[in-house]
Amino acid sequence: MGEGDKAAGGALVASAAGIVFAMAHHPTRLDQAGAAVTVHSLMLVLLAAMMFGFVHFARRRGLGRPAVLAGLVAYAFAVFANLGAATVNGLIVPALVMRGQGAVSADLLALTWETNQALDAIGVSGTGAAFVLWSVDLLSDRRTPARLLGAAGILVGIVSTALLASGALRMNVTGAFTIYAMEVAWAALVGLFLLRYGAARPAEA
Repeated sequence: MGEGDKAAGGALVASAAGIVFAMAHHPTRLDQAGAAVTVHSLMLVLLAAMMFGFVHFARRRGLGRPAVLAGLVAYAFAVFANLGAATVNGLIVPALVMRGQGAVSADLLALTWETNQALDAIGVSGTGAAFVLWSVDLLSDRRTPARLLGAAGILVGIVSTALLASGALRMNVTGAFTIYAMEVAWAALVGLFLLRYGAARPAEA
């Protein structure tokens, strides 16, 4: 096990649990502006912690491998999109609402909603691509746990993206919870893998 594997693994497990908790308390009404700020501020911190874990994971797997590096690029796109979505939905919209209903037109709310949806779609697609690319690398690992993790990652990456792209789910509270639950479940599995085995291949560990 390499230096930092335990810290990164712990960050992935803890942030995955935190994201589920935050989504379970996600407000559903405009008059819950204060709760929206709290929940989305927590989400921003958790996204940073999860990015720390995945960047370490990718670095240990080997950035010289095209699939690993491409996965990290895709995940970076996803993180920036998710940060934007959380900022729009959790900070900008509540700030507008707290100014008073007269300051928030239907057109403005529609614009913020569509912006949030577009950023969420980029986030889900980028995360799905990253999971698939990293999982392709894991499937070439000779360790059975790594291969099982890779198979699960490909499943999560494809299914989560397909559910959104097909319109089977929308990124409302229910749809987002479903997709994020799948994504953070794999993130937690990666964290446990780091804690138990370390990220590097046996010859490099």
